Amino acid sequence: MPTIDVSEHLYRQLQSAADGEDLNAAMWKMVGRYQRGNTPGD
Repeated sequence: MPTIDVSEHLYRQLQSAADGEDLNAAMWKMVGRYQRGNTPGD
């Protein structure tokens, strides 16, 4: 899997959004929500 470098500020925002959940799992949920919200016709 590729590595993505983000700023410390963005990393802290991601950790906060994960709310104690596994960060990787939280990010996949975010991707799913983004795709559902940005796909016309779904």
